[in-house]
Amino acid sequence: MKSSGNLSELELKRIHKIKSELQLIQKNDFKDEVCGVFDLMIETGIDHNEAIRKTRSALRAINYPHATYDVVIANLRASGRLRKNFHEKMREGKLESSAGRAPSP
Repeated sequence: MKSSGNLSELELKRIHKIKSELQLIQKNDFKDEVCGVFDLMIETGIDHNEAIRKTRSALRAINYPHATYDVVIANLRASGRLRKNFHEKMREGKLESSAGRAPSP
């Protein structure tokens, strides 16, 4: 790794590690937002397809530019939200909802 200006290789590695950790935190925060908004939509009785559309719209309204359909679907699938009976199990108390927290701007 080349030295950039006055930064040593060790400092550059530390900066890279911090940036990587920050990106992971931001990715997890976004996933929490997607799941929370989606859970709220489902709990109000909206069907899954409409809940996906409204989740995407809500996230775009609070300035999440990467809230595309594909990204929202990928996050919902990864969290298990699109599995059959997921929300029924959640209502029975077998799973915990992330809908309890409000989305942050």
